[in-house]
Amino acid sequence: MTENISDDDLRLTIEACLSGQGPIPGLDALRLSLSAPEGEHTDQGASPVLHVSFPHIFYARWFRQDGRIERFEYAAHLALGSDLIVRYHDFPRQEQSSKGEKKIFPAEDAPPADHDSSPSSFTIPLTDEEEYGFDNFFSGQKNELAVSILRNMLADLERGALPYNPVLLRGLPGTGKTHLLRAAAARLRRIPALTEQGKIYVLSAPDFAGLFRQSPARQEAGRAMLRGCAALCLDDAHLLVRSPQAQEELSALIDILAAKNRPVLCACSYLSPRQRAELIGADAAETPSEEQLTPPLLSRLRKGIVLELAEADLDVRLSYAKHLLQELNLNTDRETPLLLARRSKQIRHLHGIILRVHAFFRHTGTMPDEQDLEGFFRASGSRDSLTPEAVLSLVATHYGFSSKELRGKKRDNQLVEARQVAMYLCRELFGESYPSLGRIFGGKDHSTVMYAVKKIREIQVTNKDMHILVTELTQRCLNRI
Repeated sequence: MTENISDDDLRLTIEACLSGQGPIPGLDALRLSLSAPEGEHTDQGASPVLHVSFPHIFYARWFRQDGRIERFEYAAHLALGSDLIVRYHDFPRQEQSSKGEKKIFPAEDAPPADHDSSPSSFTIPLTDEEEYGFDNFFSGQKNELAVSILRNMLADLERGALPYNPVLLRGLPGTGKTHLLRAAAARLRRIPALTEQGKIYVLSAPDFAGLFRQSPARQEAGRAMLRGCAALCLDDAHLLVRSPQAQEELSALIDILAAKNRPVLCACSYLSPRQRAELIGADAAETPSEEQLTPPLLSRLRKGIVLELAEADLDVRLSYAKHLLQELNLNTDRETPLLLARRSKQIRHLHGIILRVHAFFRHTGTMPDEQDLEGFFRASGSRDSLTPEAVLSLVATHYGFSSKELRGKKRDNQLVEARQVAMYLCRELFGESYPSLGRIFGGKDHSTVMYAVKKIREIQVTNKDMHILVTELTQRCLNRI
């Protein structure tokens, strides 16, 4: 290993080890240099150091997203040796001759910008720790238990105990599995007893599978690196459905790491019966899902602890919408956050819509109106045509009222019945909490909604006409999906 390899030669050497995985976006803008400073040793002696300099700190933050940095490090270790130390500099490095060594000088008044990625350090930088922390995960009551168990397990690990291994984060798409997986990985980074044992790998399933689509020698190198890691965090494990070999490798890897008492955390998505039913023909067969994994791998994933994550309900989505709107300094009326939360069934989708709102505001200087928002939803590909507003409109039309009247305070007998039927249908079809439904119906108290739902449920038992009406309205609502 020499120190005078040019930037271009280093880049070509690393890119050659990306065969079969495709190029890494943005790699051409990085400045690369190799050195072997004194005082940094592995078991074999001095460790070579690969210095990676970004054009500026914002480019550094972008490059560290979406698995780019993990793929880069894997290729670098494959090309330059497993004992390689990778150091990141958020600002261009400046050279100064001193005993032939290259020194690093971050920009003046800038915070320390070096990030060490030696075999005993973590592959995700501090920006992920801030972005994917437990404190900024909007869990809600449905997911409090799962989050609490995960945090307690990590606390036990800091004390040297590993009560559950592996840990499987399981849920529908968009339930926050990736966020919690990376939050857990960030906590693992702060456990010295763990990081001293080796690297902590955070990989997506496609990158994991890509390790075993290369030449036999490279496969063996990747296999050795994974089996020597201190912890493995694997995202989107259900995507391994298309790679039987990768599933075999993961099964063996789980056994090896578990025997060494090293944690394995996996995130996996499945499809609900409704989502599966919406897929037609080939789409239903080709859409990966957890239950399609091989039995040997499934048994290993489930032998530790399975943490089920539920979809965010309206309360959680509303809290997130308010938080993000405030963070982006977007002043809206009281109805806009509720509208955004109701129309976006996933936090990920809600986040994207609010970013569109922010872009619209920056471009026009005004907040989007209801028509603009409707355009945002259409452009985002939202297929959820059944909304509380649609249910209110359908029930109101049947009874001869307007949706506004159902949300209002008038208490005519026929209007009250229509309002109660609409509350019952919204509860049955959407499963929202009573406080959430109260807000949908013009700020009604949760006890009012509870009474309405209970009353309509009981009336159907003794009143055949009401049972027929509710059944008919339910079917008409479902036909809109």
